[in-house]
Amino acid sequence: MSEESRHAEIVHECDLNHPLEQVWKAVTTPALLPRWIGFKPSGPEARRDGIDYRIVETQAPHRVWLAWHDPATDHPDSTVLIELTPLPAGRTRLRLTHRPGIAMRRAANDGCHSPQALAA
Repeated sequence: MSEESRHAEIVHECDLNHPLEQVWKAVTTPALLPRWIGFKPSGPEARRDGIDYRIVETQAPHRVWLAWHDPATDHPDSTVLIELTPLPAGRTRLRLTHRPGIAMRRAANDGCHSPQALAA
């Protein structure tokens, strides 16, 4: 992994008290995913106040790749990987890796001033 891609990723990990099959269903069913993550699938019913997503690829029941888009911005889609790992006692580890689009990364960095700029 390159230095740039490591810094561009946002990673969230949590252990859930639900079996792998139930979590897989929740993260791959359009009607259920918004309850877990708070956004909705894209489509004709899209609204302007939420994040749209579409499932790009799956490797059942362990990985799902999503493309996220904020319709309120002109930023390109972000890539999201959700990885599921079964744990003892019917639990599941969920790891969500968000890779914002390049324009979003640049916008986030615009607020940071380099040491050279601060010294000027």
